[in-house]
Amino acid sequence: MMHHDRQFTRSECDQALQKHQLWLETCGTKGARADLQWADLRCVDLRGVDLWCADLQRVDLRGADLRGADLRGVDLLGADLREVDLREADLRHADLVCADLRGVQLGISIRDCYSFCNAKFTADALPWLILHPRWVKLQHLVQIEEVAA
Repeated sequence: MMHHDRQFTRSECDQALQKHQLWLETCGTKGARADLQWADLRCVDLRGVDLWCADLQRVDLRGADLRGADLRGVDLLGADLREVDLREADLRHADLVCADLRGVQLGISIRDCYSFCNAKFTADALPWLILHPRWVKLQHLVQIEEVAA
């Protein structure tokens, strides 16, 4: 497998987020939709950031702080979200298919995500996952690991 990680400096990440904000504010006439596919954004602080409809496929966000972030419609297909703080994040229509969410700190908004089939979680996420309206259908397509002692 090819190693696709794209290295973003903090400045480049900030610039992409500024362009994304302008894209949102102008309904796409200015700026640019954030495309951070394959980016290495480990441990970055994105509290409260508006990432609505950003492309974050296969992004490495391990340990990032996304509390209160607007992740509506965000494509997180195959993203590495281990140990990410997603409390109070807006996950309406977010795509978490094949994402690694082991050790993630979830909130009730997980019930609003598009899907998390083929995703990996630790057992401590179960109280939140069962709130998803399609949990009965998705539970057999999710990998649940015991929480490490």
